[in-house]
Amino acid sequence: KYFYEITFEKPGGLVMPLIVKYTYKDGTSEMITYPAQIWRKNDDEVQRTLATDKELAQVMVDPNMETADIDVSNNAWPQDKQMNKFDQFKNKMKSE
Repeated sequence: KYFYEITFEKPGGLVMPLIVKYTYKDGTSEMITYPAQIWRKNDDEVQRTLATDKELAQVMVDPNMETADIDVSNNAWPQDKQMNKFDQFKNKMKSE
């Protein structure tokens, strides 16, 4: 068995459900929706424990962009190494 303790942070002020997609190394995934009441005891962060027979490969918060999340750069573990649009533009200008 694999045991994971995952901490989710809520930097914004809105209380919303927490929609999480867990993807495993074998390619399977599952979607879990934690209700908005999850933030009732701690408005800044919550922890969830996940016990599974499979090794976790990725955790993605709000994969279908269903909530009012403005900053999606912090929604994945491991974190995506994508450049923002400004850095992409800057690199393009340097190469020309």
